Amino acid sequence: KNESLAALLASRQSPDTAGVVRMWLGEPVAIKEPTAVTFRRQSGCHLLIIGQQEEAAMAMMAGGMIALAAQHSPSQARFIVLDGSPADSPLARVFGQVKDVLPHRIDLVEYRAVADAIGDLAGEIERRQFGEEATPPAIFLFVYGLQRYRVLRRQEDGFSFSMDSEGAKSQPDRQLADLLREGPPLGIHVIAWCDTHATVERSLDRNSLREIDNRVLFQMSAADSSNLIDSPLANKLGVNRALAYSEEQGTTEKFRPYALPPAAWLARIKAQWHR
Repeated sequence: KNESLAALLASRQSPDTAGVVRMWLGEPVAIKEPTAVTFRRQSGCHLLIIGQQEEAAMAMMAGGMIALAAQHSPSQARFIVLDGSPADSPLARVFGQVKDVLPHRIDLVEYRAVADAIGDLAGEIERRQFGEEATPPAIFLFVYGLQRYRVLRRQEDGFSFSMDSEGAKSQPDRQLADLLREGPPLGIHVIAWCDTHATVERSLDRNSLREIDNRVLFQMSAADSSNLIDSPLANKLGVNRALAYSEEQGTTEKFRPYALPPAAWLARIKAQWHR
């Protein structure tokens, strides 16, 4: 039903996005275009999904990866995936199915290699800051289940001066904070899902949370909703509903999240890309 995405997938030419791409999230409740998040090469262009609907969050991320890939040639974008879904969960194979469909580079990072992957991205940030490449390829970091990665959880330092040491700067939680702050202007964006507001607070400090302009909320308490988007609206959401909030634009939109990509649809996309 998403005509814009269908046109991109059917096109035989790479679109001219001019550095502005969209990640479609679902069908709007109002009569308008499908709900989407826009990624530009400017500060704050990340997405944080919060709520306990694991399948809906996975569907949003899997479909979003396909949408972002459709707006980049294989040489223009790279995807790094931290999949925190349990090994015995049916959702554990979804990202693998998407990887099989897309011709782009998709790195599925094992749990024990997460610190190294974040360190590599920190190095990429430094290279791009001092490099001469005008428009380096986009990198999208997907973190499914931020609450499950203890290595990324912010560390409470006993002494303020310890934050200035080289050891502190090389910690994965500090490197993630740097990615959130410095990444978007250099073409590196983070799309993360976390189950509750409490785990968001354990994982990200206030400054890091301010670097994320786009947030999607599933049903939660009025207090948690107010803390995340300055409004209790997420408390009134029903089943199969979510809120898309943009801090930059000051907008809040209710929508119906897309379901998991069906196998037949994935097969059709794969055939289109091969053609």
